[in-house]
Amino acid sequence: MKLETLKWLYQRASTPFILILFVWLFCNAYEIQDYNHKTINVFFKNYYNLVFFVIFILLSIFHTAIEVFHAINDYFSETKNEKIIKYLVKILYGIIFLSILFFINKFIFL
Repeated sequence: MKLETLKWLYQRASTPFILILFVWLFCNAYEIQDYNHKTINVFFKNYYNLVFFVIFILLSIFHTAIEVFHAINDYFSETKNEKIIKYLVKILYGIIFLSILFFINKFIFL
């Protein structure tokens, strides 16, 4: 199977999961009384909340990354700026991924 086909299948398969996890997150976040550091910390100390939140974020990031790179290919194809833009986007997604790792590390090991 081609990579483009796999990307298309991933997007179609991940969308329902992203929507379900979004509804779950919205409902659970709505139940939080006040959004201070202590209540947020208690929310993410529950491993189910942490795991579902991280899965939601990762699925969403991969889903949007596919769309972003598809848009770059559509609008900047065969231009001298295409490589620069792709490189900058990869750096930004790398920073986001590292931020998620630090976030997970904070709640698991501290």
